[in-house]
Amino acid sequence: MKITRRDFFIKSAGAIVVLSSSGLLSSIVTSCSDNPTNPANGTPLSTIQGTVVNNEITIDIASSPISNKNTRALVKYNNGNGSILVEHNSDDTFKALSGICTHQNCIVSEFDGSKSVFVCPCHGSQFDLNGNVKQGPATSKLGSYSTRVENDSLIITL
Repeated sequence: MKITRRDFFIKSAGAIVVLSSSGLLSSIVTSCSDNPTNPANGTPLSTIQGTVVNNEITIDIASSPISNKNTRALVKYNNGNGSILVEHNSDDTFKALSGICTHQNCIVSEFDGSKSVFVCPCHGSQFDLNGNVKQGPATSKLGSYSTRVENDSLIITL
């Protein structure tokens, strides 16, 4: 089979485009799967299994990892599909933030005490105690939930 010069150039150009675009696609995909360039010194948070009843999660404070002030934990619910970061503040109040990273929906499951930030282990995003982004790649803050204490139980309203 004889190939013309024109067909040779068209097929070569097509092959170059395919190879170039696959390299570009590969670099885009691996840029988020690589370890973060500035990983935090995150420590895994203690995990509390929660159950949703009437759009609320109730946690017995005394028997949980957040019984003391200045403690944090990850509350997982709906078979691990839902995650909430809970903090027992120094003023003896509680704060609840979404535990789903706004970058690519990984679970924010670590805390860096030296910087007081929650850390997403997937790509290194860091969030302060109010859910604000302190380091990307995430660009949006974590959502928050209302909390109240009743009968020594923390109640998080979803």
